[in-house]
Amino acid sequence: MVNRGPGGLVLIPVVLGSPYVLIKKNTSTQTTIRYPARGIGALWSAGTHTPSGAAVRLIGRARAELLEALRSPATTTDIARALGVTASAVSQHLRVLRENGLVTRERSGRAVLYTTTGLGEKLVNPD
Repeated sequence: MVNRGPGGLVLIPVVLGSPYVLIKKNTSTQTTIRYPARGIGALWSAGTHTPSGAAVRLIGRARAELLEALRSPATTTDIARALGVTASAVSQHLRVLRENGLVTRERSGRAVLYTTTGLGEKLVNPD
């Protein structure tokens, strides 16, 4: 049985963290339980697919790989980690891709998630 703190119980699924359940009891705030998230989809395979040669020739390898990494919504920081580049470089490429209708963004709480549009998807996967 979990003893809830005065503020209640908060459950936090964690993708980029400990693979163990962590319980933090605090008498002045909420009790939190962090646990490994299920259903993370293609998160760990982001950036492992090879973009089409046509996309690389048209927009360059860096932007084509970025579009490929956006098979599932991700933040600038997530993409930078997956591709092994700086967040500022990803941000610059995302701006150009967004201005040209290849990616879109949506705010989710404090995070901004980017994903490919239909046009961006067709560019990296012409089949």
